Amino acid sequence: MYKWQINTPDPQLTEKLERDTGFPGLICKILVSRGISTREAADIFFNRTELSDPFTIKDMEKAANALAAAVESGTRITIFGDYDCDGVTSTYMLYSYLQACGAEADWYIPTRDEGYGLDIPALELLKKRGTELIITVDTGISAAAEAQYIKDNGMKLIVTDHHQVPEEMPEAIAVVDPHRPDDTSEYKEFAGCGVVLKLLMALETVMGGDAESVFTQYADIAALGTIADVVDLGGENRIIVREGLRLMENTENMGLNRLLLMSGWQEGQEITASFIGYKISPKINAAGRIDTPAAAMETLLAETMNTAASKALTLCELNTQRKELEDAIVAQTDEQIRKHPELLDRRLLIVSGDNWQHGVVGLASGELLKKYGKPNIVITREGETSRGSARSMEGLNMFEMLESCADLLIRHGGHPKAAGLTVATDRLADFERAAYAYCGERIKETCVNTLVADIEATPDDLTTEAIEPIANLEPFGEGNREPLFLLRGCVIKSKKGVKEGKSTSFGYSFGGRELRAVYSRMAFDAFPYSEGDCVDMIVTLTINEFRGERSISAFVRDMRRTGFDQQRWIAAKTAYEDYRCGRVDGRLLVRMIPTDEERRKVYDIIRGTHSLSKAELTADRAGINCCKFGVILDMFEEFGLVKRDITADSVVPLPVRSKVDLEKSKVLAKLRAAASAG
Repeated sequence: MYKWQINTPDPQLTEKLERDTGFPGLICKILVSRGISTREAADIFFNRTELSDPFTIKDMEKAANALAAAVESGTRITIFGDYDCDGVTSTYMLYSYLQACGAEADWYIPTRDEGYGLDIPALELLKKRGTELIITVDTGISAAAEAQYIKDNGMKLIVTDHHQVPEEMPEAIAVVDPHRPDDTSEYKEFAGCGVVLKLLMALETVMGGDAESVFTQYADIAALGTIADVVDLGGENRIIVREGLRLMENTENMGLNRLLLMSGWQEGQEITASFIGYKISPKINAAGRIDTPAAAMETLLAETMNTAASKALTLCELNTQRKELEDAIVAQTDEQIRKHPELLDRRLLIVSGDNWQHGVVGLASGELLKKYGKPNIVITREGETSRGSARSMEGLNMFEMLESCADLLIRHGGHPKAAGLTVATDRLADFERAAYAYCGERIKETCVNTLVADIEATPDDLTTEAIEPIANLEPFGEGNREPLFLLRGCVIKSKKGVKEGKSTSFGYSFGGRELRAVYSRMAFDAFPYSEGDCVDMIVTLTINEFRGERSISAFVRDMRRTGFDQQRWIAAKTAYEDYRCGRVDGRLLVRMIPTDEERRKVYDIIRGTHSLSKAELTADRAGINCCKFGVILDMFEEFGLVKRDITADSVVPLPVRSKVDLEKSKVLAKLRAAASAG
């Protein structure tokens, strides 16, 4: 469940934008909700097609001139990349361009086992191979020590990167990173491949060519890497992705073409950012996660259709293996939680296992975040050292938490919502205690992500004529998400399971109109609403065409009964976590003690459904909040009345062989004693 935030665009600004642009009213509401409130801003968003001058980026001219000179002189150049999709596409773009220029160039991408970025063993190898000039892509900005090694060993260095800049930058011929504090360029949010695209345009200019032709040649690959790296899709990234997706439909890259076809695309179909993000970039990433990034590079470099098909098939197979490894980690984690449900009592979930594929633990962490709605760290124990990947949400800055434990870690890094760490295995227990303590002291409220709706829609907004222009807002992604709409006061009319019962389709009325919606990944058995229930929903809206008829389909992101008090729910969730960890104020404990009637109601609810989440929401509708519901289940479990399995979203009544007196519950006695003491 999310915390909802409903934007309310200024009506006057919306009306003015509609008058000035002639855009449909619904589009203007969305634009104003997103801070685009003038004709000029809307024109830039929809119609800008040119990137800014690449030479405005600090050191770009130095980098382009140095590379041009190296090409001319026959200097041995090595492109040093990263093993993710952004790094692979960046490496491919620069290598392909230099090859076409006749340069003496090769490439090097470390495996995950070697680690991220420049390191001394790799540099020693490059020196032996005769490399004279190293140029980094999607990495290098933090490699001050490695840059000194390069200089000491007679090689030269150019850095191109897009990550945040540390206090000490590497010494190099040029350091191209829009995030440099002394950089005055217009746009900062490029992926690594976006920086490389700008470099190629600058290099082409220096060498007397046409920069626009370079953009046209490489925009499809740059779009792939930009989408994969989940960077902001506003500004110049929007231009790269929009034009790149259009060009991708007729891409000359045989490896990419084969990947598209093997992933379900058909020639003539429009390619969307969502398709690339879900179907293509995971296959590129799979090579670096469980094998070698060379497999992905070889796919993009393929020069015949047979080779391209073979290499693309390998990536598809690696991605299947990746999914299996990821599922196995999640399954083993579920088993740990079944045996130790108290793992979910804290603000932070930490799980670990022996020799889990470290290239996949981050994906498993992301899945656990979705499944349990809890910040988590997934750690693989690999002998004397252990490596972990973390995913977080609003309320817990994961990077700051790791910083607080830095003395226990070998290394760590990342961002507020995604981070990584390495720890000595014999210090793993110490790290877990420190992490739990930090979260217990600092995180006063259970973490809940916010879901932002652009507008509250009216029945008049739900017409095919109003919804159709939404497609003009694409490409959707980070910073330009697909519009979300609040539909308030909908009445459920019918419901059925779809996709073998793993999702739910239902009919509803909204302002006198009869419509349909799909709630993906909401199992029909767990769908907590019945015909006649009044609900609010946050949805995306699309047009569905079937047998020549066009209708509006809603896809649910979250829904709740009308009148649901989200702050009350968060407070109750927080209270139950605190109660389970033994840190609740005694005055609050009094309110957690369930009455006999409430216990009976919960038992009747459980007999009517075996879905834990559905039972919890049904109890909430009956006035029993999730904290008291949890306490009642604790009592039932104490006497063997139910079996609760959070991992399977199930709660099942067990056979009762003798009369049970819940007044003798140890859970209840402990609550009453603590409440009295408080």
